[in-house]
Amino acid sequence: MIKFINGARVPLSEESFADADFARFYDEHARRFMGPIYRRFAAKAAKINPAGKQVLDIGTGSGRLAIELARGRPDWQITGIDISEDMLKLARENIINSKLADRIDFQQASAAALPFADGYFALVTCNSSLHLWADPIKVFSEIARVTSPGGYCLIRDNLRLAMLNPFLSLIGWIMGMDVSQRRLWLRAVRSSYTIGEVKAMLKNSALKDARVIFIPGVFYLGIEWRKP
Repeated sequence: MIKFINGARVPLSEESFADADFARFYDEHARRFMGPIYRRFAAKAAKINPAGKQVLDIGTGSGRLAIELARGRPDWQITGIDISEDMLKLARENIINSKLADRIDFQQASAAALPFADGYFALVTCNSSLHLWADPIKVFSEIARVTSPGGYCLIRDNLRLAMLNPFLSLIGWIMGMDVSQRRLWLRAVRSSYTIGEVKAMLKNSALKDARVIFIPGVFYLGIEWRKP
């Protein structure tokens, strides 16, 4: 199993990203640097044709992936959840600016205790939140519960790779990130999982039949699952 910086992952918590100042900082980072990742994710999701139109975006943050999902599929109704009300305030501002407020709704909630009925969503998405979950197995169980039979789940997150360590800060600098933005990215990568670690977690979860993939170009991993 490949390790990052000669050791195990360095966990982060969702709560450390929940205050108003960080929400503004994160949204600016997402606006400037995450757009291509969101659009690529949304394009992948748009090719899926689940039976229903209800879509859940877990860890929606400032709502930028939810917006791309709505743009890609005008027939979908998107619900985004996040534990941070400050993040959701920015998300609501962003959907007003995008003129998609009639098709996107945001709710404050934990991924480990989703406030929705069984089988309510035809598609569940999540980008860059897996590494923040205190109990991924519990979240996987909740995802399986709220996904409708025949529905889908797509999860994307950073991939922790030792070979990237010397280059991440340089790549961030080339992209135009300032010191704080590069530090945010490095912390996220250090707290993320390897493909082997994710496969091991999934074996003991409600998503045990999920496929784990490497996503080239952005050095992400993906979890793709269809509910029987």
